[in-house]
Amino acid sequence: MKVLLVKCHKRTIFSMFEPIVTEPLELEYLSGLLGKLEIEHKIYDPLMEGGSFEKIFEAYKPEVLLLSGYITAVDQIISYSRFAKNMYTNVKVVVGGVHAEINYQDFFVDTVDFIVHSDGINTLEKLLTIDFTKEKALEIEGIAFYDGDRWQVNSKIETPIENLPLPDRSYFEKYNTRTKYMNYYPVALLRTALSCPHNCNFCYCKLLNGGTYVARSINSVVEEIRGIDSEFIWIVDDTFLLDRARLLEFIAQIKRKKIEKKFIAYSRVDFIANNEEIISELADIGFIELIVGMEAVDNQKLEGFNKQYPANENLKAAEILAKSGIRLTGLFIVGVDFTLKDFRNLSSWIKKMRLDSYAVSIFTPLKGTEVYQKYQNQIQTTDYSKYDFLHLTLKPSQMSAAFFYLNFYPLYLGQFFRSRYIRRYIRNLIFKSFKRMLGFGEKHE
Repeated sequence: MKVLLVKCHKRTIFSMFEPIVTEPLELEYLSGLLGKLEIEHKIYDPLMEGGSFEKIFEAYKPEVLLLSGYITAVDQIISYSRFAKNMYTNVKVVVGGVHAEINYQDFFVDTVDFIVHSDGINTLEKLLTIDFTKEKALEIEGIAFYDGDRWQVNSKIETPIENLPLPDRSYFEKYNTRTKYMNYYPVALLRTALSCPHNCNFCYCKLLNGGTYVARSINSVVEEIRGIDSEFIWIVDDTFLLDRARLLEFIAQIKRKKIEKKFIAYSRVDFIANNEEIISELADIGFIELIVGMEAVDNQKLEGFNKQYPANENLKAAEILAKSGIRLTGLFIVGVDFTLKDFRNLSSWIKKMRLDSYAVSIFTPLKGTEVYQKYQNQIQTTDYSKYDFLHLTLKPSQMSAAFFYLNFYPLYLGQFFRSRYIRRYIRNLIFKSFKRMLGFGEKHE
């Protein structure tokens, strides 16, 4: 059996810059499983290696095609499935990933054989055990499939995170010079938990794993870190700074085992604001950046997102991180109810705090979330490529769409001119592009 694993992407407004390129970690987990089972397989991620899916598919001739991607790639995934079935009718097409986990109905098309909607690694192993035979598929939890008359959706199952195989990072090791998080490269990804125990009403991550938060033991996390050949490690849990006792154990083990890495992670504002001593210790063991969901700069808007902390904690968290020497990347949401005053207040706050790095997203209700139920009848587009948080999916209530964009995009442009961090990234990007033009670009066998 030959299996082709593909990470699907949809180009966005910022694709020309590619500020973030990461290894396809979910596919590397599946690669770890397939390697254990001694099944021939290949990973393909166009952001990592270039080329085209069609040529890769034709050359490799897989018997099983596994497709994964985020919400913006839904149409791309379906397009790839159709190409595959047109080329080889008997190829088994399996779709998975975070969008398929919650919104599996989006892949109810005749060119998809199975949709994995929970416990992806173990569920794939079960599908391999039955050789993708639909007559036996009713026995397997975590999948949806067309049984000949209708789409059958089997029950969901939670992931036993501690028992998962480690990802096979040979793909990362081959293409690691392509990975980056802004000015940090190469950068490896690390996952230590699934879902999130908090209750932000716009959050998609908290729905994953059936809405049940589970975390790996710190022993297993630190052992994985020891085996990763990368100076920079990006911990991609929805929020890593969550449990004080777990973090203190992590800090102690990193110190005891004398691990010297540089870490990037996500955090909520309130944890930083109320745990200054832990932030200082994280800086001591190599944390260089925290990506923090600040969302808004006034109490009324924070309450609307069910953030459950006051706006002044944004200020306190920023001051604590500045004092510790950890870079802050603030994440903000621009609501469709924003007035000109709201745009100005957000811009002024960012300038006042001298944020070196931040990201601003247009409020976008994702299907499956609590806020989607409230806004679903007002959504103006079914084009998933517009769900990149850089396009309006709802009509602004206080101004025209054109005027909204005229106020939204300057928030990013201001960052390019003010931030030494961003300017350094742009210089590096131009320098690397110039090297490639002269024939000194990265080459991979």
